[in-house]
Amino acid sequence: MRKILSIGLLVVSIGGIGVSAVNLIPYMREEAQSASLYAELAAIHAAGDDSHVDGITVTPMATTTVTNAEESDQVGDESQENGEESLPDETPEPTSPPVIHSGLLALHEKNPDCVAWITIEGTVIDYPVMYRPGQKNYYLHRDFNGNHTSAGALFIAENCDPDNGDNVIIYGHHMNSGKMFAALNKYKKQSFYEEHKRIVYETLHGQEIYEVMFAFTTPVYTGHDFAYYAFSKANSAEEYDTYISTCRERALYDTGVTARYGDKLLTLSTCEYSQKNGRMVVVARKTNE
Repeated sequence: MRKILSIGLLVVSIGGIGVSAVNLIPYMREEAQSASLYAELAAIHAAGDDSHVDGITVTPMATTTVTNAEESDQVGDESQENGEESLPDETPEPTSPPVIHSGLLALHEKNPDCVAWITIEGTVIDYPVMYRPGQKNYYLHRDFNGNHTSAGALFIAENCDPDNGDNVIIYGHHMNSGKMFAALNKYKKQSFYEEHKRIVYETLHGQEIYEVMFAFTTPVYTGHDFAYYAFSKANSAEEYDTYISTCRERALYDTGVTARYGDKLLTLSTCEYSQKNGRMVVVARKTNE
């Protein structure tokens, strides 16, 4: 008797995307290609020497020379010797221009949408950050080169103004492979937060350090959810404080860190699977380090 093989359709959820068994092999191949691409981009980023890249010269830290302030000090010394009262020096100290990572500049030359690089030490989060405000979710399923991939790329929400806003919101997939923003879910545990408090965020204007304040989960698209994704610039101190207070109320634990109106924020968001349309959100504030 001839045997009939019945094949059921198996659907595997990977990174929030349903992948049928028959498509699993192509998906795994795509995942491998994505991993290879981002390893290549990481190598370009790491190779930067912070001084020069492809015709773009990055101004190095200022060297010490004789300044007007020093000349004023010399004049003051001579005045004191002559019995004259010297006036206080009001000449501002020369400021050093920000050092921009030449590796980031190289990536920006390859694709102008690449405007930043984010790193959380001790995790796999070490990726370029894309920004294409004219097209919503453009990099949701596109890689750095604009090619289709389920892993997508980390990208800034189109409603944000990275230079002048109060809050930069960055989205990334929660991949079962652990890549992209999957590590954010580890912030559910305070012990993980204790060892990963800092976020290094390099932009075309220089390096910024952020300190994690809040970690929470929330559903979206419910009609009455916490619209953390809509807050990019406060119209008032009250609006800013309301956002901070709501984040604190939802926080999974108390970090003892908060922010006040004027502090720049960085919000990281990825999928969270304990609830329907869940999101894992980590909110950090810029420090003066």
